[in-house]
Amino acid sequence: PPSPIAPPQLLRAGSTYLIIQLNTNSILGDGPIIRREIEYRASQAPWSEILGVNMVTYKLWHLDPDTEYHISVLLTRPGEGGTGPPGPPLISRTKCA
Repeated sequence: PPSPIAPPQLLRAGSTYLIIQLNTNSILGDGPIIRREIEYRASQAPWSEILGVNMVTYKLWHLDPDTEYHISVLLTRPGEGGTGPPGPPLISRTKCA
């Protein structure tokens, strides 16, 4: 299954949002890529959330101010076992409110 080689890139940070570029030009594994997802969590949180995305840039909304987040990309190819492991994480912090 496909997996990104590099972490997403931070384009802009606000107090309640992060705008990222998925950075999925280089992958390990086989394509074609039919689905892209973002997995993110606050550094201290025991849970994570996964969102399907259809653009190369994405704005994560409704985040907590002055909080560190780990953001990874998951890629899926057609067929059974098509979703690869999360790519390397981007570790970024929202700004103070």
